[in-house]
Amino acid sequence: MRKIARAILPVALVALLAGCSRVAPPLSIAELEAKAAAGDTSAYKGFVEYLGSSRTGDEQRRAYIALVAAGQKAAAEVRQALESSDPAVREHAFALAGNLKLEGTFDLAAKTIADTSLKRRHSAAWALGELGDERAIPILATAMGSDPDELTRREAARAINRFEMRATPALLEQLPKAKTEYRGTILRVLGELRDPAGKAAIIEGLKDPATREDAVWALGSMGKAGDFFDPTPYLSDPDWNVRVMAARAVGLIGIKGAKPTLDKMRMNDPVKAVREWAARGLALIDGTPSHYRTTSGELESPDNLYH
Repeated sequence: MRKIARAILPVALVALLAGCSRVAPPLSIAELEAKAAAGDTSAYKGFVEYLGSSRTGDEQRRAYIALVAAGQKAAAEVRQALESSDPAVREHAFALAGNLKLEGTFDLAAKTIADTSLKRRHSAAWALGELGDERAIPILATAMGSDPDELTRREAARAINRFEMRATPALLEQLPKAKTEYRGTILRVLGELRDPAGKAAIIEGLKDPATREDAVWALGSMGKAGDFFDPTPYLSDPDWNVRVMAARAVGLIGIKGAKPTLDKMRMNDPVKAVREWAARGLALIDGTPSHYRTTSGELESPDNLYH
């Protein structure tokens, strides 16, 4: 009997240890939501895990909403997630940090943007805009002019807009350093800022065919800010994209001397988009509807983009 007992004991011990070593399955998103609703802050770490790449879009959405609702109570978990090796977790964490204006985010966001080996860095650029720290301005300007990721450059442009005219000096400094194919976005942002200090750089951008379309767009966005500049000559540019932007620009600036050219363009330009924008430019100048010739030869009013 004792021999049997001695034989059974090791088996039982192994079984007990095996049972103790099992890892409990993670809580479902619904269970975490219930814990958070009951005031259990341990749910926040679980929500962060549900932001990961392996989770479904619905799970990520619910976890993100829960962390937004938690606000500063989840600050520690969100801050830790900013350095996650999972790009999806990191992306959501920077979005949360920007929304929550989370302290300690700036340095990590700047570090993340600088590391071009990281994926989904655009959310760090967005966060810098939301945080509102002016130290972000040169970082964002540099990203606009050199970052290889299009989405990061785009978010940097949106973010730097938040700083309004305070961003002009950094953009002007970055412009000659930027890759040629990225300069157009810098010119467009200068136009959106409507800072007279940026107008000379925009006009200079007209000389380069690679940035001319963007420069004309920027002049239109600037309107009457700064010294007067007439973009009417660009209504006859060989590039139809430039002609579109010129029609927009003379309309937004209100250059009445461009009306005869616009009147011909709305009927005779070989490109439909140009004819449409010529009619739109006329309408902006006159304050009355205008028409353009469609491909079938009928007259039609363009959609009103400037209500």
